[in-house]
Amino acid sequence: MIDQILGHYRVIEMVGGGGMDTVYRAHDTQLDRDVALKVLHSGTLSDAARRQFRDEALALAKLNHPNIETVFEFNTQDGIDFLAMELLPGAPLSAKFSEGPLAEKEVVHQGIQLAEGLAAAHEQGIVHRDLKPGNLFITPNGRLKILDFGLAKLVDPNRNIDLTQTTNAEAATGSGTLPYMAPEQLRGQQADARSDIYSAGTVLYEMATGQRPFGQQQALHLISAILQDQPPSPSAINPSLSAGLQAVIAKALEKDPSRRYQTARELQVALEGLATGLTSAGLAATKKSPNASTWLLATFVLIIIGAGTVIFLNVAGTR
Repeated sequence: MIDQILGHYRVIEMVGGGGMDTVYRAHDTQLDRDVALKVLHSGTLSDAARRQFRDEALALAKLNHPNIETVFEFNTQDGIDFLAMELLPGAPLSAKFSEGPLAEKEVVHQGIQLAEGLAAAHEQGIVHRDLKPGNLFITPNGRLKILDFGLAKLVDPNRNIDLTQTTNAEAATGSGTLPYMAPEQLRGQQADARSDIYSAGTVLYEMATGQRPFGQQQALHLISAILQDQPPSPSAINPSLSAGLQAVIAKALEKDPSRRYQTARELQVALEGLATGLTSAGLAATKKSPNASTWLLATFVLIIIGAGTVIFLNVAGTR
């Protein structure tokens, strides 16, 4: 595939991939820029699924949001399906907490960006269905980008979702990464925006604790835990977490979709409230703590008083 031309993209090197695709860095010969080129493995999708994937890719191409990786084009050449996307500098979110949890301020900051990007997609009727730290990228300036809408599903944002409905397409193509899947996805029910909110909750939990909500290694045990068990309290793992952040995570991780945040905007507002509280607390701490100027002034006054005392004692001694 290296040096092969797909459309007007020259493949340069492989940079990643998964079960359904391989991602390459490629050069757009028309616009003279490098892009990320996702090449779908041949035979991965049926003809019907390929048509659906193309329709969804075209919908994604209409999204223009700073927290979503830009999709430039979907095309087919010689039976090879490929997506051309924005090539991002930086590293996946998972790399940021590989050695432990993030500071609460950082968790909230990244969570707000995640919620903003999800809201933009959901408002266009696009459900991601595979949110996880490996599909979230952090650029060098701290911008979070949602990647890999390869399992995205188009839904009507104005239609009430019947959570008991199942679809053959979802069962055939898979619908997520097990540790981050919502209970209704595991039951084979149709995923909607609230399923993404559950996955976002797992990401928030992992950022805040450095661990997944459920750490079972065997698939059956993990599925059982997601469906039936409550995860350990985040503060049991990271005692420094505020009650507010724990409450937000707990609501996002509700097993019943009707008890979660109903929209990504709601999650965003909740996190922004936490951010305001953290900022206010920081300002209050600053006001309560003497700054350098205050200490300098106090020191100067003490020096003056001390000098005056010495002069007074010397004068009194001469008398």
